[in-house]
Amino acid sequence: MTKNYLKFWGTRGSCSVSGPQYAEFGGNTCALELRYDDLVCIFDAGTGIRELGCELIDQNVKEIHLFLSHSHWDHFIGIPFFDPIYQPGVHITIWAPPNIRRSYRELVSDLLSPEFFPIRLEQVKADLEFKTIQQKTPLALGPLTLDFHSTHHPGLTYGFKIQTPRHTIGYITDNEMLQGHHGPLDHIPEEISDPHQSLIQFFTNCDLLIHEAQYTPEEYLHKTGWGHSSSLNALYLIQQTKTSRWLVTHHDPSHTDLDLHALEADTQKRLSEYKIDCKATWIGDRFVWPIK
Repeated sequence: MTKNYLKFWGTRGSCSVSGPQYAEFGGNTCALELRYDDLVCIFDAGTGIRELGCELIDQNVKEIHLFLSHSHWDHFIGIPFFDPIYQPGVHITIWAPPNIRRSYRELVSDLLSPEFFPIRLEQVKADLEFKTIQQKTPLALGPLTLDFHSTHHPGLTYGFKIQTPRHTIGYITDNEMLQGHHGPLDHIPEEISDPHQSLIQFFTNCDLLIHEAQYTPEEYLHKTGWGHSSSLNALYLIQQTKTSRWLVTHHDPSHTDLDLHALEADTQKRLSEYKIDCKATWIGDRFVWPIK
């Protein structure tokens, strides 16, 4: 494997799933590993982070940056099962959006409360440092620059823009594009499209855009306001940002491998119909994207 890469340890949304019907795309919820030079960054802490943690211990990794998009279960529940937090000599910086009601340290402490887990936060052996990230306030980590933008999802949720010396990568899992729109992309009222222009501008011209397409257009009729995009509405973001490469993640737990293949085929057809010049791929757990 190349030294610099993205590796998806969880690509499921909402809740984890298991069974032969999910064998190809996998059932773990969100966890993305980014390796660049000596940096180890993780985006979200769903159930996929457990297996990643085992690998980091085997590799004797001592410095980890964990970025949380928000605190919903599917992005947060893996923290108690992330074994590096129990290792002395490991330093983990947890970067998270501002939280209005309680700090992220308090939320992690809740996960490790006696009602839910046998180990308390004060018993973990790693050095956990909690830091706040702010929208449109870039953060430099070695050769990387990371920036953040709120998405259209219940509660404050961030998407991530990662700039390497050569490429720009967008990572947005929970985002409801064109909330309430159920028609074609060439007839979108301004009151629906306008709230999304800042996010579109932020992610315009990414070399790679990772974004959800959780619902079919038919499913979205009944799930408007749930914080996730229909496959059709997600195309609006791809069209407007002019990205040429789209990786689709955060799959609905009700969607089997066959369902996801059907959704991909339908979306490929619509890409062609709307003349959107972008290559799209539905990805699963353990998918690796090399970074040059």
